[in-house]
Amino acid sequence: MSKVIERAIAKRDKDLRPNVEANDDGLIQCSTDGKYFFFMHEDNEPDMHKIIFSSYMEQIVKAVLGDTAYYTHSEIVVKRGEGDKDMSGRTAFAWHQDSGYVPYKHTPYLSCWCALTEMTTNNGTISVLPIERNPSEDENHKINWCAKPRPSAVTEFPCYQHRNDDTSPDLVGYSGSDPGIEVLCPVGSIVVFSSLTLHCSSPNHSKALRSAYNVQYASVPLMSEDSQSFRHKADPFIVESKIAHEVEKWQQ
Repeated sequence: MSKVIERAIAKRDKDLRPNVEANDDGLIQCSTDGKYFFFMHEDNEPDMHKIIFSSYMEQIVKAVLGDTAYYTHSEIVVKRGEGDKDMSGRTAFAWHQDSGYVPYKHTPYLSCWCALTEMTTNNGTISVLPIERNPSEDENHKINWCAKPRPSAVTEFPCYQHRNDDTSPDLVGYSGSDPGIEVLCPVGSIVVFSSLTLHCSSPNHSKALRSAYNVQYASVPLMSEDSQSFRHKADPFIVESKIAHEVEKWQQ
């Protein structure tokens, strides 16, 4: 994956711009914030399907989503090292739910956040807020809708209204004082959480790149707001408890 990231960053840097903007290939470059996003990069690097449809992802997805699952979206997130530079923590990410970036009610989906580098306090790992510690509804935490975080769940949990951050392109869904649980893990670890899980990440104060690969799956296709098209992708992965025929080749 390190070579994939090197090629992706080199491609973005050829067209470096001072502001955050979408490019024709669907990738977003956040050059001023020291962050890079590469969405669904398997379209440029087909071998990444070997991760998306791997046997270990199959085991995780089956355990959480059950007998039917679709691959819906992925992103490589790279934070440049701030080191001694005064970047005012621009490589941090505000508290949010992944579902908060989908501006309408939908079936919550699963995020498999893969550490491509060792994740430490210093280089900007994520922190997650256990769902039972979600804030009660108040003027700062309005609830948009509620749903079960996974098909087998009994209790519904909220998706909060998200607002634009004042200092970054991020959306903010939580402004409480709970620091959450910091995830410190070695390279190759996979952190699994619902799209309803509040999470954030700290700045990368190291001098090296910090990289993660977030792969998302859903028990039903994630549709557009008018239900006329898929929001991203809806590639069958698990069908009737078995791996879909179309993706078997990626496990060979």
